[in-house]
Amino acid sequence: MAEGPELTGEGWTLESFTGAIHRGGVGLWAWSPSRRLAQLDSLCREFWGTDAPVVSIDALFARVNSEDRAAMRQAWMASAADPRAYSFDFRIGDGPETRWISARGVGGEAGQVGEWVQAIFLDITERKRAEEAERLLAAELAHRVSNMFTVARALTAIVARDATSAPLFAEDLSRRFGVLHEATTLATRSHRLDQGSVRLQHLAERILTPYRDGAEIRVAITEDAVVDPDHVNDYAMIFHELATNSAKYGALSGGGTLLLRGGVADGALTLSWHETGAPSGGLKPEGTGFGSRLLRQTIERSLGGRFERVIDAGGLRFEMSVPVG
Repeated sequence: MAEGPELTGEGWTLESFTGAIHRGGVGLWAWSPSRRLAQLDSLCREFWGTDAPVVSIDALFARVNSEDRAAMRQAWMASAADPRAYSFDFRIGDGPETRWISARGVGGEAGQVGEWVQAIFLDITERKRAEEAERLLAAELAHRVSNMFTVARALTAIVARDATSAPLFAEDLSRRFGVLHEATTLATRSHRLDQGSVRLQHLAERILTPYRDGAEIRVAITEDAVVDPDHVNDYAMIFHELATNSAKYGALSGGGTLLLRGGVADGALTLSWHETGAPSGGLKPEGTGFGSRLLRQTIERSLGGRFERVIDAGGLRFEMSVPVG
């Protein structure tokens, strides 16, 4: 690098500098408080999903996630007069394609050139998703521990109904817990030993076997319905969550019927979980608790699919579809 206050060299141009900061996820923008307009460089336009280099700030506010909009608008407007450095995070859009952005700069006169307040937008989507995944993992662990106690109670009740002696009761219960443990570790073993794809028929049967004496269970998933080791845990989590809920409120709590079907067609893997004959008043409507959020995160975010859950007089129907290929 050359001596002196200025950088020189053929490679040191505004274009190369802008390209470098863009590769780091940083976009340049400025806004006019008096005219309520914003200037966006090419990366910022990509962030906001617009081709216009100058846009109304109100049009940008409308694209902010509704949960973040009020706080983001307040922080944005405060930057016009507050002379301190600022940083505020918000989401653009909704759903799986949501983008997390951090706005950073210095407010007041120090951050202005003429009528324009200058600042940067930094794409922090990957960091936010990693933080979300960490929180989900911690919550999932707590949820699984709670579910295991629920499963233990359900299996104990199922075995106790038919037990003729304490030794037989202990032997049967131990066998069922062993099968359940095998099912929950299947994905880990497959991934560690690099055994390739796992058939969903096998995975579902292993998870549902402990409940067979308490309900009529039929599993009909075609041989082409397979998943790679990286996603076996996702499907195990889905089956386990559905089975746990059913053991609490539905067909698997005693005397009901469960039909699980699946297959691949038209570029999608579909699964249908249909329960009938649940105890009167047992089925619960779809909730907003962790179990429901876990299903949504797993199916929509991790697998890129969609699902529908319906409870009516005919029982419970859960259908999901995940793209393959």
